[in-house]
Amino acid sequence: MRFQPIKQFNTILQQEYLEPTISWSIRVVLALNVPLIVFPLFFGFSYHIIWAAFGAYMLTLIDYRGSHYKKMLIQFVEAILILIAAIIGMNIGNSMVFSVIGMLVIGVFAALIRNWSDYGSTIGVGVGFFYLFGISNPTGFSESLVYGWYILMGSIWAIAIIFISFPFSASNPLRRSLATIWKKNTEYLDALLVSFLDPEIDNEDIRNITAKEIEIRAAIDKSIELFNRRKENSRLKADHYDQMMEIRKSAAYFGANARVIHEELESLRGNSFLQTNQSILYKTISALSQASARLSIVIFTFRGEDLTMAKIRIKRFEIAVGILKNTLKSQEFEEDDRIILKQLLVNLEQCHELMKGTIDLVNEKLDFKRSNYFENYKLSFNHFIAGLQPRAMVQIVREVFNIDSQQFRYSLRVGLGLALSVFIFKFFQIDHGHWIALTLLIVIQPYYGATRKKGIERIVGTVAGILVGGAIMLLPIKHEAFVVILIFISFFVAYYLRNNYKVGVFFVTIMMVVMMQLSKQGSWDLIWWRVLSTLIGSILAISISFAFWPIWEKQRFPALLNKSLNMNLFYLSQVSLSYQNKLPAGITWHRSRRLSEAANNNLFACVQRMYEEPQSHQREIDVHFAKVGSNIRISREITSLAFQFGKHSLFGRARKFA
Repeated sequence: MRFQPIKQFNTILQQEYLEPTISWSIRVVLALNVPLIVFPLFFGFSYHIIWAAFGAYMLTLIDYRGSHYKKMLIQFVEAILILIAAIIGMNIGNSMVFSVIGMLVIGVFAALIRNWSDYGSTIGVGVGFFYLFGISNPTGFSESLVYGWYILMGSIWAIAIIFISFPFSASNPLRRSLATIWKKNTEYLDALLVSFLDPEIDNEDIRNITAKEIEIRAAIDKSIELFNRRKENSRLKADHYDQMMEIRKSAAYFGANARVIHEELESLRGNSFLQTNQSILYKTISALSQASARLSIVIFTFRGEDLTMAKIRIKRFEIAVGILKNTLKSQEFEEDDRIILKQLLVNLEQCHELMKGTIDLVNEKLDFKRSNYFENYKLSFNHFIAGLQPRAMVQIVREVFNIDSQQFRYSLRVGLGLALSVFIFKFFQIDHGHWIALTLLIVIQPYYGATRKKGIERIVGTVAGILVGGAIMLLPIKHEAFVVILIFISFFVAYYLRNNYKVGVFFVTIMMVVMMQLSKQGSWDLIWWRVLSTLIGSILAISISFAFWPIWEKQRFPALLNKSLNMNLFYLSQVSLSYQNKLPAGITWHRSRRLSEAANNNLFACVQRMYEEPQSHQREIDVHFAKVGSNIRISREITSLAFQFGKHSLFGRARKFA
């Protein structure tokens, strides 16, 4: 396919509305490189500055996409943790016994906190990294405080970047959560279009579509959690908040209708009607996908030009549905096909009404006063404070220290693996052998399949990065030129770690080689030790995941399937009671639907992980996948029934969506 730079650039710009990877990458560049450029002007260049740069780098890598002040709080906590870890490491680094014991404790701690949240992984790796950096550079207490001071300066700079960027990129967690739902709806429709062109859909296509469906549910759940953070006694006006809840309802209903449309198209697969009308159906679904994409953008930006484009796309979809109707009127069908097509048109029209209703809500919201938007910022802060309450903290501790839990077993596995890595590093006195433990910490995952995949990607990316980085190191250029190279490389590190881990590791390795050259430690011997350490760490991670309390999905599948079936049965009973008006006041079928889909998601994730496990643990995997597909179809059919019972009241009466 011919490279189209303008088209790809426009695509990146559209994605940046929802996933600001480029702006995040720029912050990473500033965090890493400003200490390397500015600090030497005042203090002269020394090895200490590398610690400051890494401190700022680790804090900026936190992938938290919410309020600025909450991110600063999270960074402050990580700064304290990495400072303590580094000082402890430097003071016990001369003792192999204490280094191993300390790594065991910190490894368990790092593995526990990496599972607390999406950004916990970065904190866990940061703590482990600075402890390993510390035991690799043992020193006295007074000198360790000097290094700690540089770490602290780098941390302050990282937090300052977030503070400075606040006026230029204000956080809008509510809008972002809603725009993400519409974005996931669009990706689901796009996946349907890809399968639509394939006359013989295979398991991989089905898995991809199902994965996109699950992502819609996950986006809805995150939005619900965010909306629930608002305090009832808030003194700020909540008009915009209530309006955004209505937009979320529309997005959720739209996604459910899209899934029903998928089922109806599947019912027509192989039918002569589908072959005759494939082009018109494809154009109709494509127009629907484009309209959904435009809605995701306008909900996040609230710009007039984006609103105009969204209206145009919705109008085009309306025209496409009209053409489809006229086409169907001139054709003869069997009774079963007629029923399916009639329902398909009904769901397409419902999608149109939902999008029109969303546009109306956006128009109303644009009329609100700017002061109301401060509610967006208050939501995250309220939730953060609520998480510090004693009851919430006790619940976290109970979950973390449940000896029978998978999380605790994973943490113990990580701790033992890191302790073994440090023992190998210290006992054999491997030059920069702390990379063995650091590689293991990054690679090892709760599930064996995920660990193996990440280990292979780590090895490939590291070897390729070493070759390119070594070539750069041999260039006869000045110190300042290496700094310039580092600026560009650090940007690609941040950008690709989000989008393609293997490529991200490639640039990370180049960055490390360049930084060693800056600190006058670069040599081919050291580089090859780095490769060897990565290989040992990856192999250890894979081996430990296989040997110590592995979690095989075939053992978890029966219980998850049973729960999924029971949730579907409960969902059906709630829909039936709702139809008969027998549900208690304030209770709807929406919560049971959410529970059913969550159970289906866990079941699907279980089978997905089976494909990454050894062949000996993949018995009857196709049968398991067929069971998952059938269960998901049951949920879709129940949802279709529920919508049929209440389709006339989608916009007519308010419901509590939970």
